[in-house]
Amino acid sequence: MITVIGFGSFGRKVVNFIKNKEPITIIDKDIDDADDLVKEGVKVIVGDATEDEVLKKAEIDKADIVLILTNEPEVNRRIAEKVCELSPNSYKIARAIPRYPELYMGLNIDKIINILESGAKDIAKEVEDAKLKRKLMQLKSVLIEGKKKCIRLEKTEDEKKAPLLILTHVNPDPDAIASAMALKTIAEKWGVDADIAYGGSIGYDENKAMVNLLGVNLLNINDIDINDYCVIAVVDTSTLKQLPVEPPNIDIIIDHHNNADLTAEYMDIRPEVGATASILTQYLMELEIEPSRNLATALFYGIQSDTDYFKRETSKLDFEAAAYLQGYIDATLLNMIENPEISTEVMEVLARAIMNRRVVKGNIALAYVGEISNRDALPKAADFLLKMEGISTTFVFGIVGDEIHISARTKDLRLNLGEILNKAFGGGGHQTAAAAKIPLGIFKAVSDKEALRKLVEEAIRAKILEVIGIKEDEK
Repeated sequence: MITVIGFGSFGRKVVNFIKNKEPITIIDKDIDDADDLVKEGVKVIVGDATEDEVLKKAEIDKADIVLILTNEPEVNRRIAEKVCELSPNSYKIARAIPRYPELYMGLNIDKIINILESGAKDIAKEVEDAKLKRKLMQLKSVLIEGKKKCIRLEKTEDEKKAPLLILTHVNPDPDAIASAMALKTIAEKWGVDADIAYGGSIGYDENKAMVNLLGVNLLNINDIDINDYCVIAVVDTSTLKQLPVEPPNIDIIIDHHNNADLTAEYMDIRPEVGATASILTQYLMELEIEPSRNLATALFYGIQSDTDYFKRETSKLDFEAAAYLQGYIDATLLNMIENPEISTEVMEVLARAIMNRRVVKGNIALAYVGEISNRDALPKAADFLLKMEGISTTFVFGIVGDEIHISARTKDLRLNLGEILNKAFGGGGHQTAAAAKIPLGIFKAVSDKEALRKLVEEAIRAKILEVIGIKEDEK
């Protein structure tokens, strides 16, 4: 929550820049358009901000950021004193008054702004910066308190507990791995040791190359006792469905997906950002932690892969983070990660996808590739088919163990593959790239491979076309 004290001409300009981004409370002795502001969702307190009762009515103790913007030096000083007393943990920005250079001497004011030098836009930027500083202070507090908790719990050397476990989603991708690496770096900068754990498998040749070439130390969730950790952080997911286990508690969540069903003491979830790695890079930049070449390479590749080379759901922060990392990456390693050797099975699946493709409506290709052991070959095949002339959407599916896995890609902006696969099979993903898996079910009893192929291919194809809205006779 942001509290603005002083709603004169300058205070009004500042509020106009920030009022749609955060809950705002305004305090002033006289506010002409109070009713209009309330309709816009702004809380208005009319009164003298030098009085305790007025500040308490505004719930100043709950404010994250307080802006003191009146133009009267003595009033500003008295307000600042009261705010420091009643809201000690807030980030305080105060307006400088000409000819009073020592106005706030002895007070815990975080930022003093000279409005003759800084415009309202600059103040709004200071608010954004202050929000990030506040979040990082909170993150540090959670980690440090977790470390203290571990020390209190330790009774013998054998019972020693590790402070922090960073948990990725099942089958972690480059964004999850890089984000976990960055959070581990930040925690260790603050004296908190950390482990990174994952469930499922490290898939895709690129992901395996990334882990091996950058020397990423990942622990399999089956090889550790999650109860040995005092603080648990989750990166690149905020839903229990994507976690390999249900943790006893979650203290930290950092994510960019819009599917949150988990809560934690510290949460930073930004669906408008293209990659979690961009958020963690912003943390590094704000904390002035210079990334190692391996970490920078991992973060850059994480942003690049999750935004499809900055073509999918990309924000300003993704570009800024990538630009910052550019000066630290190892270009040779990045090239090796992006262009790993292709396994024989993947090549065979690509060939099957080409040979078995069935084109619907002239531009939608569906391909059944049979039984495979490497599910990661499916998205590669879906990407490959998308490069064929005239094809704008691809669905590639095959049997992996006791499940049917489906991978989809599109260049057609009229389609949303995440919604299509979610509606059809309970899957999900982005608009242009998505995946799903369903139990093989009664098809397991079919021993004849040709009969199994026909049953699976027809059932999956029919369901996909039904959800898209294409009738079988339209093919």
